[in-house]
Amino acid sequence: MPTSTVNLKRSFFTLLLILMTGILTPGCQPDEQAENPSTQTPNETTSPSQITENDVEESQKKETPTSTSASVEKTNFEREGITAKVATWEQIQEFIKGQKGKIVVVDIWSTWCFPCVKELPHLIALQKKYPEKIVCVSVNINYDGSETSPPESNAEEIMDFLVEKQAKIHNFISSTSDEELYEKIDLASIPVAYVYDAEGALTKRFDNEKQEYGDDGFNYEKHITPLVEQMLKETAK
Repeated sequence: MPTSTVNLKRSFFTLLLILMTGILTPGCQPDEQAENPSTQTPNETTSPSQITENDVEESQKKETPTSTSASVEKTNFEREGITAKVATWEQIQEFIKGQKGKIVVVDIWSTWCFPCVKELPHLIALQKKYPEKIVCVSVNINYDGSETSPPESNAEEIMDFLVEKQAKIHNFISSTSDEELYEKIDLASIPVAYVYDAEGALTKRFDNEKQEYGDDGFNYEKHITPLVEQMLKETAK
């Protein structure tokens, strides 16, 4: 057979093989994609109607890293050795119950109450005079229950006053609103002070609901401090 004829036949069979291969293998795809045409397109998009709430939540989790500390309200404040803690009235009562063996004096006050801020330094002096025998507690009730002004929003103003007076006592910022607290303890107005004995029982509540102390009201020098000192004497017997 002439060489030209052989080459012609080889070219013909080569062309035929190429055409048959192209028909049997339509693309360079993995087997699983060839079997599942719906997963073949790598750049397919999802229409808005196909997006679910779960998709949105998952997207937000990926895009916005969460910070646990940022979502927690600050409840403890400290400045120059002076501390204050946000607490409910019930939590403050639990603290008082835990002071067995010591006389406890609790003073409820606010920065806008002139008689309160006038007398609070005497509470601080009482603690300094008897550091091992009594526990003095201040409870600030500036919080009025407003959702836009939570208890801790008053902390800077309160801490300014406490630091100025060097209030090295147990200071609380009430998260129970003032009106709710008035109702809980059956009180018309502040100032008010509570004195508990070493067993945790209430000895006396100082207020001026019945004008017991005249127009000027009670004070530490004439009323509270003498009572506490008398209780200390009786405890020492």
